[in-house]
Amino acid sequence: MNTTRNRPATGCTAIVICRAWLLGMLWITIASPLYGQKRFMSVTSNASEASVWVDGVWMGSVGLNPISVPITSSEVLVRPLGAEVWSVDPLRFVLEPDTGHVVLDAHFRYHYRIQSIPSGASVFLGQQNLGATPIIHRSASPVEEDFLLEMKGYEAARIRPGEDIWNPVSVSMTPLMVPVEGLHDNYAVEEARPNWINLAAAAVAFSAGVLAIHYRTKADNRYQDYLQTGSPSMRADIRRLDVQSGVALGTMQAGLGFVAIRLAL
Repeated sequence: MNTTRNRPATGCTAIVICRAWLLGMLWITIASPLYGQKRFMSVTSNASEASVWVDGVWMGSVGLNPISVPITSSEVLVRPLGAEVWSVDPLRFVLEPDTGHVVLDAHFRYHYRIQSIPSGASVFLGQQNLGATPIIHRSASPVEEDFLLEMKGYEAARIRPGEDIWNPVSVSMTPLMVPVEGLHDNYAVEEARPNWINLAAAAVAFSAGVLAIHYRTKADNRYQDYLQTGSPSMRADIRRLDVQSGVALGTMQAGLGFVAIRLAL
């Protein structure tokens, strides 16, 4: 009795196994032409050391052309290399299903981060007012004109722009000398200050330099972690550490400049 009742169940099992085998053979027939096939890809960029990632896998730098990638690859990510270029967004490309040679142009915008001590200086490029420091100016091509910094009570400063995709600049604004009638050189003469002011300024400059190195080291380490994980949440930490390092560096430069001016006078 039991054997007779189990025969329909055994027949159903055989049918299920047969269907699974047929589906498996069908998948192999469709997927086998694509499995293991490669396509070649070339990446050009104005950032010579940018890294290339394909579907989350690091493939090398843009100089390693052509790059062999699986034909099933769908996304290419090009990231500029270096801890100081965290503000430059990576470029994303979507790969269409194709077996042909793919050529990608990863053209990054040129970034100019301008800081001043003290902050709040107006930044001009030609006749255009870009805003007040600190500021990041982005351009599709390298800037050829000088940046002009102006601030009430300080001498105007000019900055020669660089040609990298990331160009940080920090400027210590020089106070204007106030003319006083009756003085021989027609400049205000500052009263003698005790030597402890020089020592205090030097101590501040030294401390600021140590902090600048500390923050820069932490930012570099975080950036290396970011390259490994690609986590967007780490960009805020890198940005904060980079700003703190820049402020500390500017403070150090201002302190050293203050001491140098006092010693010269």
